[in-house]
Amino acid sequence: MKNFYKHALSFALSLFVLTASAYAQFTVTGTITDAESNEPLFGVTILNVDSGGGAATNIDGEFSLEVQGESATLRITYVGYITRTMEVNRDGNSVVELDIELRPDISRLDEIVVSGLASNVKRSNLANAVSTVSAEELAGTTVNESVDAALSGKLPGVNIVASGGAPGGGSNVQLRGISTLGAGSSQPLYVIDGIYVDNSVISTGRSSVSGAGGPSQDGVASRVSDLNPEDIESIEVLKGPSAAAIYGSRANAGVIIITTKKGKAGDTRVSIKQDVGFASALNLLGFDKWSEDKINLLYSGASLTEELAKFQQNGNLLDYEEEMYGENGLLTNTQISASGGSDKTQFYLSAGLQDEEGIIKNTGFNRNNIRLNVDHSINNNISVSSTSNFIRTDSDRGFTGNQNGTGGSIGYNIAYVPSYADLRPDENGVYPNNPYFAENPYALRDHAVNNQIVNRFLQSLGLEAQLYSDENSFLSFNTQVGFDYLNANSEVYFPEWFQSQQASSTPGDVIHGKQDNFNLNLQAFLVHNIDVEGFNFSTQLGYTRIYEESNRLLNRGRGLAPGQTNLNQAQVQSVFGQRFQEVSEIGLVAQEEINWEDKLIGTLGVRFDKSTLNAKQNEFYAFPKASLAANLTNFGFWNIDQIDQLKLRTAYGETGGKASFGSTFEALGGVNIGGNLGSVISTRAIDPNLKPETASEIEFGADISVFQGKIGLEATYYIKEVRDLILDQSPPASTGISAIATNAADLENKGLELTLTTSPVRTANLSWVSKLLYWKNDSEITRLDIPSYETGGFGLSLGQYLIREGYSPTTIVGNPQDPGLTFYGDAQPDFQMSWYNELNFLANFEFSFLFQYSKGADNIDLTRFLLDGGGNTPDWSEDSDNDGVPNGLDRGPFNPSRFVDDATYLKLREVGFYYTVPTNLVESLNVERIRLGVSGKNLLLFSDYNSYDPEVSNFGAQPVAQSVEVTPYPSSRRVFFHINLDF
Repeated sequence: MKNFYKHALSFALSLFVLTASAYAQFTVTGTITDAESNEPLFGVTILNVDSGGGAATNIDGEFSLEVQGESATLRITYVGYITRTMEVNRDGNSVVELDIELRPDISRLDEIVVSGLASNVKRSNLANAVSTVSAEELAGTTVNESVDAALSGKLPGVNIVASGGAPGGGSNVQLRGISTLGAGSSQPLYVIDGIYVDNSVISTGRSSVSGAGGPSQDGVASRVSDLNPEDIESIEVLKGPSAAAIYGSRANAGVIIITTKKGKAGDTRVSIKQDVGFASALNLLGFDKWSEDKINLLYSGASLTEELAKFQQNGNLLDYEEEMYGENGLLTNTQISASGGSDKTQFYLSAGLQDEEGIIKNTGFNRNNIRLNVDHSINNNISVSSTSNFIRTDSDRGFTGNQNGTGGSIGYNIAYVPSYADLRPDENGVYPNNPYFAENPYALRDHAVNNQIVNRFLQSLGLEAQLYSDENSFLSFNTQVGFDYLNANSEVYFPEWFQSQQASSTPGDVIHGKQDNFNLNLQAFLVHNIDVEGFNFSTQLGYTRIYEESNRLLNRGRGLAPGQTNLNQAQVQSVFGQRFQEVSEIGLVAQEEINWEDKLIGTLGVRFDKSTLNAKQNEFYAFPKASLAANLTNFGFWNIDQIDQLKLRTAYGETGGKASFGSTFEALGGVNIGGNLGSVISTRAIDPNLKPETASEIEFGADISVFQGKIGLEATYYIKEVRDLILDQSPPASTGISAIATNAADLENKGLELTLTTSPVRTANLSWVSKLLYWKNDSEITRLDIPSYETGGFGLSLGQYLIREGYSPTTIVGNPQDPGLTFYGDAQPDFQMSWYNELNFLANFEFSFLFQYSKGADNIDLTRFLLDGGGNTPDWSEDSDNDGVPNGLDRGPFNPSRFVDDATYLKLREVGFYYTVPTNLVESLNVERIRLGVSGKNLLLFSDYNSYDPEVSNFGAQPVAQSVEVTPYPSSRRVFFHINLDF
């Protein structure tokens, strides 16, 4: 019995010790600083790898973390710094203090990059040239109009051309040159938190009311402008097929992967940001002054007498550029966010209101958005995630650009109005008729409506389950569902009393538009990872499904009752345009990654896709990929200490290009036959052997980092071939068929991309990081099975683009044609460069700026052509060749040589100056940090270009016709004042 009690007591004591040990905990505290400058780092994440708990540093670099057990593994991460992993042990102490130094990672070797649809890889092991933009680089310097505008100049190999300066942005984005000649989308695929988002341009019918001539001239921004740049954590750009092959049939134009911000375990943090600024015209031309001599040259007969009398009465009365483009638009941006959570659940909640007035009265852009991102660990093996985003945008983009006979363009209109003409409304609000053009520009500015409202909801749901794991391997299952619902409502309206409308038998014109888009995507992957004798094998097998549905309706009413915009108040009502569209796609993916001790890293993969957009809807098309990276510095023979990394890499991949909806099937059209409804077969046909467009790319590169990461160089050369471009073939008229969609051409892009990142100075008083980018691309049509043709623009007398074998599709040609076409230029730049600098000095000051230089592109500058015709070109009265004839008459009509213009420019894209108030001055306010600043966008432009801004595209996001200018909405100079509060 005595032994029984002895053993029982021993067991109880052992149980107590084990229980106490199980519930033992200690606190890890410390300070995290920059290893070179010794400055504290704010917002560093400290993660307990064992439990998932975490904390973040305050403005003084301090943190505190509760740890269960006797020891823990901590991972310390911070954007722009090399990640550290360290073990901490209690050793009988209740508090363990640490002083941790992080070393800058300006070459981003530790950055995690997407290598598949369900896997990531460190940049130091990456075999592709994948460019990334952090939250700080994207939105940390100034406030941008939209995500695409925020990317300008920050990525090598990316050509971004603004459609104009209207509020709300709008750009043509091309990655590594031209990827199609018009069959499908020329814009990248955008993926946000796993959601394949709709980036379409939604037609409003503006071009029909204004007479511009087609929906490509509606002047509407693509829908990526809905997104709030402030919510983005990072952007990863897969510029070519070698990197984007895993996205298959949607990736010919590249892929832009956007990851939004997430919460971190620890105390709840609240951030409030208020930006207030103004916009003004970046570059007004300064119309030529009028004189009696000039009037004598332009007018004759009774008109001459009348114009001279007006001039003698008024002189140079009005500056119509200032009158129309001279507003100082108020810009406000309010953002509030909260983030935090426990070991199990983390959240990020944000709301924003961006309100921008344009430099033209009654134009502007408003965006309201709210976001909630939640990550939750159900247990150690299963975690779920959700991202939810509701956005409402309201755009008034005004009437600029092209028109035909309606006067429905402010710029086109004022090109012909002399400064002595007074077209302002009288004291009763009556607008006089404009004798020089079809409409009074003041009436157009003040009373025409061009409005679009978009309501949008984005949602993704993800689940990751660890099915099996041991010390050498694991098997996981990942699945993600994303959907994007968009509802757009638009109104374009010219009142019945407009001067241009009075000439119509049904004055008053309105188009009401409604569009519903629904995108749904699903992916499910099995990922197996195993270590075998120095080799790591990662295998992915997956399935993807995409479904898109679009419903568009444009209704038009003409002959409106006074003051009415309702369709039932119109004499003539019609369905102006209607379209139902459904697309369904399935993808099968397999990929194997092999890593030999971070020395050699190879990848083999393939994706099989089928789509209802293909002529053969049930056929799977294969898109393979392969890559190899060699980290020479990780081999035993390497003994050069100054070189941290020397990686050689090569990659190959193929992607697909979707055909346009409707181009791969024969449609039935409605017809009235003897008063009865009937159907007729379309005169368009397709080749029964039609294949999707396919791009293949091989790239070679080297990444070098030296002197402990103080200098980094990334160099890439690529050859991208786009095969089986879908073009229209014209058969003999006797066939009754107007065009046959067929695979008729091949295209080649070759290019070079360089990124040099340096940290010249890093001391306690000054930290300087500088990044220099260089990129160029050359395109050539290598096969054309149909006769060569000209496209884009407004005819050979004004300049067009040549589609001919052996030439770049961006080649600009025109009349005279005897004995052949005259070559006037190329819309593609010879090369582009940008220079970004970030300086932190005297502990609390930050200064950053970005310059961009584009060399050698040519624009078709039809603004100058129109101003010549109206006598308002800035140099109209000058006589540059001393022949006695003023330039405005000397240049002559319809001669492309006088308005195909060199679009070389140097632009101060962004600049920002910030001051963080010292901690001891804000502690009494219960505020963790106060940051004050001033910033600017497009502050300086240096260019010999003869119009408002060399970055312009009258035809929006078109693959070829990307450099035609017709009196655009002028670009703005934007200045902001900032205050940020962190609690």
